[in-house]
Amino acid sequence: MNTTTKKNKLPLRRCLVTGESLPKSMLVRLVRTPDHQLVIDPSGKLNGRGAYIKKDPQLVSKLVQARLIQKHLGVETTPEFIKALETYLHA
Repeated sequence: MNTTTKKNKLPLRRCLVTGESLPKSMLVRLVRTPDHQLVIDPSGKLNGRGAYIKKDPQLVSKLVQARLIQKHLGVETTPEFIKALETYLHA
């Protein structure tokens, strides 16, 4: 009889900025909702198209400069959203 137990795999997601595959707990999910709003999804369960970035405030400037949100989610970033993201990542 085999008594070994299966280990649960950690769900890995790729950071939009760095390209690293990391556990979801180390990332924050950004979502384009069905009505084309861009929101931060702390729960990771909102309906819509999502992308992940590492929980590192220094990556926000790279995210904006390279227009990665526009390329991957198809929505424009607003200064209010960028400020909210920076505040969320510093917390």
